[in-house]
Amino acid sequence: MVRLARAAAVTLLALTGSLVAFAGPAHASVVDASCVPPSNNITTFNPPISLVLAPTTLTYKTTYKPCTSQTVPNLVSGLVNVTATMNDQCQMNLQTYVVTYTITWNTGATTKVQATHTASITGTTLTTTYTGTVIAGLFTGSSVVEQQVGSAVDLQNCLAGVDRLKMLTSRVSLKIYH
Repeated sequence: MVRLARAAAVTLLALTGSLVAFAGPAHASVVDASCVPPSNNITTFNPPISLVLAPTTLTYKTTYKPCTSQTVPNLVSGLVNVTATMNDQCQMNLQTYVVTYTITWNTGATTKVQATHTASITGTTLTTTYTGTVIAGLFTGSSVVEQQVGSAVDLQNCLAGVDRLKMLTSRVSLKIYH
């Protein structure tokens, strides 16, 4: 039930937002877009989430900058900005699920991605990975890999029942290629 609620919310996010990911090939490829830190993601929960499934407004904002592209030379930045009301809880941040989201580039073009979200905690570091494919718009058919790396401390406190989770922040690396 929790997984279905997250999947439904993520689908809603996908209709209005964006985010990308996919595993890279072993051979040389054309890099449609590559974005590196200080690209970043900020995810906020209002009210903050806890161990108990409850309604919250999730705001998910990823700023991709600086970016480069072998196929679109004037592409230098992108944005995903999504807000959705959903039932959420701390544990859902570590679940595996499929998302669809749209990146809006500085050129005005959009890239719609379908990706699998995975996350893990190592020590006090939270690593979230999105792997998938561009399903519409600029770079249709290309593969996507996005990795977000940030502190896991607030999420760990939430999972331990010590505090509620208000926000997650991370550095972002994105690669879209074919």
